[in-house]
Amino acid sequence: MNFILTLVILIVILGVIVFVHEFGHFLAAKKNNVHVYEFAIGMGPKIFSFKRKNDPTLYTLRLLPLGGFNALASTSEGAVDAKEDEILENKSIWQRFVVLFMGIIFNFILAIVLLFLNGVIYGSPVTDPYVGKVQVDSPAYKGGLITDDLILKINGKSVSSFDDVLLETKFGETKSVYEFTVVRDGKELTFNIKPNVTKDEDGNDVREFGFGTSAKREKGFVNAVKYAFTSTYKNSLSVFKILGKLLTGKIGADNLSGPIGVFSVIDNIKSSGMESLIYLTAYLSINVAIINFIPIPVFDGGRILLLLIEKIKGKKLNPKVETTINNIGAILLIALMLYVTLNDILKIF
Repeated sequence: MNFILTLVILIVILGVIVFVHEFGHFLAAKKNNVHVYEFAIGMGPKIFSFKRKNDPTLYTLRLLPLGGFNALASTSEGAVDAKEDEILENKSIWQRFVVLFMGIIFNFILAIVLLFLNGVIYGSPVTDPYVGKVQVDSPAYKGGLITDDLILKINGKSVSSFDDVLLETKFGETKSVYEFTVVRDGKELTFNIKPNVTKDEDGNDVREFGFGTSAKREKGFVNAVKYAFTSTYKNSLSVFKILGKLLTGKIGADNLSGPIGVFSVIDNIKSSGMESLIYLTAYLSINVAIINFIPIPVFDGGRILLLLIEKIKGKKLNPKVETTINNIGAILLIALMLYVTLNDILKIF
């Protein structure tokens, strides 16, 4: 029963995130008069479908409740029964950009709305990196940190959220002693902290400092609005920083997680209540938005990059070349997904 509940929550979370992304593309396509053959909720075999009056789009519900898709009139994928001015490639560069970019925008909107709801219902967590509980006799305690210290820098690098603190202490430059710059009672202070070093299951070093995040919260509608936008912005910065560390090798690819990894996270946090699940959904939606923004084939960002190349060249790209690039990207993406999935399975067992 516990497994089934976690699986249902996973399906709902991923389904909502992907559906909202595809719905953004759908609305933009309709607004720009791009022919949409089908707008699907879910994947796999159709179990229900209908058409609206004076609307050529087939709306379908499919068996596997994971996301959805748009079938647009496109020269690269076929454009049967569509007028010339309804084909995506025949639209202006700006119109195609809007169609491609709106999925990303909708994922950010979803995150903002969910974080706002959390702020209104449960109170808005303060996003600044205040020190929470400091364990007695821990490295942080011995080094001089106390509760409510506001961390400004770690080893000279500015931090603006607790995610930044975790990135610098876990994946930053390895040091025997870490320099923390904090604000306490209006004064800027510096403390040198030597973490305890232990080994994880894989034999990697784990540095422990002995302090947690602050539990500060603010009530009210205005604070909820501020929290929604601020948290979305800071989480976005954190994702970009993680991607940067992945590209530079400071974070290994074995730290990536797919649906199985998300399943494990949900299994661990679902007992904490709806607030944690709503926050996780918002955070994953931000991840989907940013990953789709990356300028590599298959993702929206890759197709946007091709638009930029077309704009610079002043003429459309050869459809066969574009299709080849996207096919290569799809193969690489599938390989990455298989690696991440296998890695998630190995972590479990």
